[in-house]
Amino acid sequence: MIILNYKKNNFLNTLNKVLENRNNPTDNKLENDVKNIIKNIRKNGDQALIKYTKKFDKIILDKSSFRLNINSIDLKEKVDKNILSSFKKAIKNITDFHKKQIPKNITQNKNQVNLKTRWKAIDSVGLYIPGGKAFYPSSLIMNVVPAKIAGVKRIVCITPPTKEINPYFLALVKELKISEVYFLGGAQAIAAFAIGTNTIKPVNKIFGPGNSYVAEAKKQLFGKVGIDLIAGPSEIVVVADNNNNPKWVASDLMAQSEHDINAQSILITDSIKFAKKVTKEIENLKKFISKKIIINKSLKKNGLIIIVDSFKDAVDIINHIAPEHLHLQVKSYKKLLPKISNAGGIFLGEYSAEAFGDYIVGTNHVLPTSGSAKFSSGLGVLDFMKRNSIVEMNFKSYNTLKKDTENMANIEGLEAHKLSVKIRQNK
Repeated sequence: MIILNYKKNNFLNTLNKVLENRNNPTDNKLENDVKNIIKNIRKNGDQALIKYTKKFDKIILDKSSFRLNINSIDLKEKVDKNILSSFKKAIKNITDFHKKQIPKNITQNKNQVNLKTRWKAIDSVGLYIPGGKAFYPSSLIMNVVPAKIAGVKRIVCITPPTKEINPYFLALVKELKISEVYFLGGAQAIAAFAIGTNTIKPVNKIFGPGNSYVAEAKKQLFGKVGIDLIAGPSEIVVVADNNNNPKWVASDLMAQSEHDINAQSILITDSIKFAKKVTKEIENLKKFISKKIIINKSLKKNGLIIIVDSFKDAVDIINHIAPEHLHLQVKSYKKLLPKISNAGGIFLGEYSAEAFGDYIVGTNHVLPTSGSAKFSSGLGVLDFMKRNSIVEMNFKSYNTLKKDTENMANIEGLEAHKLSVKIRQNK
């Protein structure tokens, strides 16, 4: 892990270089490949889906096998009841917390003008659930639960096809009562969501992370369809001092770095001695982790230790990084928290391991990455809704506001706007 000192003159430039290092540069070949995939789906629909599934996933499908038949599945011997019980507990906790996010409609009556803000659910959403090496049943829950609470009528799941489907994915699909599930992956799945085929009806908005092809397809199709966010590599900033347990801090940094070699784990501390204890514990603990090679590569490429004189300095650093996850383990976290404005999920105190947020406490683990926490939030019920503005006027309120409206239309040179107001003065 690279060690930076906050007091060094070149600190900010060096920090920015490390932050930029984890993001892959624009790949022209990838961009063109995805453009061609989208074009082919638009032109050939289901046949193109069959072609790309065979090419990329090495699986032969036909139109009748795109879709999962939920009723034909018996999972009794494939699913551990205790593990499924944990997922059910997570569903309950996430449901309870997200229900509190339901927005209220607003009404106002002023000068006999009735104004309303009305929230309505998006009609249909497509949820991309990654498969293969990085398969996360928890991502299914995090997307489906707020969609259901929002009142989305049609929730569609797509997951890449495999020779043996993850039984917990199937069990949770049944538990969450999702009836429309397709076995498709990559850019072609995103294109099917956005454009539609004879077999798959298009959706209004797409959610869920994926590989570079999925991310690129979401970029190219934005506007044709709504997009949740373009997810980057996972990241965490841990703030800890010499009073914290170095083993615990080491495990928190490893928990992010095991996701991906592009993931980023950052420790902010006021003690170089403590930082060395943490790095030593990482070496000891990773021996017992199956993904130690990924952890090694991630920490070598993107791992960072920042030494500060005071944790007051940590606030500016955190707000500059705007991390996906922030874990404040120092005892002064209550003083630091009000000053922090840029972070996706914030975890307070040494027992609040970020993994609890990933799975079970009730918050959503779909969070803004790559500094986008400066302007966006984690996934929630509002992402599955849209807001209407409603205006109702009568003759009196028309008379009250007509002259002002005509004046403003005059200044902007929009004569038809002015006419549409003026013409109503006589029935």
